[in-house]
Amino acid sequence: MEEDTEVKSNIESLELYSDTYPFSLGLRMKNFDSEASYKKFVHNCEMLVRRSIEYKLWRGYIIDVLKINKCMITQESMSEVTVEVHHHIPSMYSLVKAIVNKYIEDNQEFCTFDICTDAIELHFQNKIGYVTLLRSMHEKFHNGALDIPVEFVKGDFRNFVSRYSQFLDDEDLDKMQYRLAINESNCSWTRNNYPAAEAM
Repeated sequence: MEEDTEVKSNIESLELYSDTYPFSLGLRMKNFDSEASYKKFVHNCEMLVRRSIEYKLWRGYIIDVLKINKCMITQESMSEVTVEVHHHIPSMYSLVKAIVNKYIEDNQEFCTFDICTDAIELHFQNKIGYVTLLRSMHEKFHNGALDIPVEFVKGDFRNFVSRYSQFLDDEDLDKMQYRLAINESNCSWTRNNYPAAEAM
């Protein structure tokens, strides 16, 4: 006969436990068992932010209400083409990673929802950098075939750089510094001579 296990909860610490077993399950954590579980957690948070209603509302406000709905490179508008919001400084992945790393560095407990809330709040505080791009230009950027001048970047991305740079690794920092160094004078293209979208 199977033993009847009574599940109990410590309401204050949000932890499940049983007097029958020596292990408990808390909602929040302070670190990860492996690099693989860390990366999986960051990717999961990134996906949840992108799929959230709040993110869709933020994107809609940028494009539909503020009318930032032209490709910053080609100047084509959303009425002609598909325009997407590209996270530039930082990328969405680096944003989530920096938030997670800050919790770990501060020895502060966290769960998925804490990280996602912080990421969304930074969007609504306008503390991240973004650029509106034609879908094919967005693809070109992610395929390494397009530079974006920092003058085109909207949002207070410098706030993110000053507050969160210390929580990123060298690879993320190098990528961010490269993006910050690209401007209209040293960009690989000019306004009337940009990489053609159809070349993809």
